[in-house]
Amino acid sequence: MRTLLVAFLFTASTSSVQAAPDPEGVTQCDVLASHGSDPERVSPGVSQSGMRKAAAIAACLAATDEQPNNRRLRYLLGRAYFYSGRADDAMPHLIFSADAGHRQGQFVLGYIYDGGLQNVAQDRCKAEKLWLRSARQGRFAALVSYPHHVVRGMFDDCDVSATNEEMAGFLETAKGMASDYYRRTWTADVTADFEANR
Repeated sequence: MRTLLVAFLFTASTSSVQAAPDPEGVTQCDVLASHGSDPERVSPGVSQSGMRKAAAIAACLAATDEQPNNRRLRYLLGRAYFYSGRADDAMPHLIFSADAGHRQGQFVLGYIYDGGLQNVAQDRCKAEKLWLRSARQGRFAALVSYPHHVVRGMFDDCDVSATNEEMAGFLETAKGMASDYYRRTWTADVTADFEANR
């Protein structure tokens, strides 16, 4: 199951799904660092292995200097730093994007806390809060990951904020968004576990 989750996070698809128009326009940061699954992206996605990391960092620094409060660009700068192994530089930008309501930023930051990646202190309760916010905004990975973690007791030490009814709704929404075999399989597996254990 973890392998499926990693696939959604770190192998950015170049899906033909179009992001909502952005009044601030496409930047070189978008071109070099967009994630294919980010609902707010305005440019095709770039995979971790395909990203020119130094160029992406430079472009995203320039873009965020001009637009410091743009949550999408701050997420992209954090993404480029994180893929470069620079978690200390990435975290302030990922935190900003998540706090500003960027659902991809919320999900990815939760993923980092959940796994304690790159020596970031593991904190599943922070992940719970971030994934819940992201799920409530309709981010596919959060819709499935949140109930997956609840069923497995991974949030047992946290104040789980979603009801069983809300989590069932998350999975129903995810089912309608599952556009390929892996998403359908992941959603079906989590739904079966959830229904058996709630």
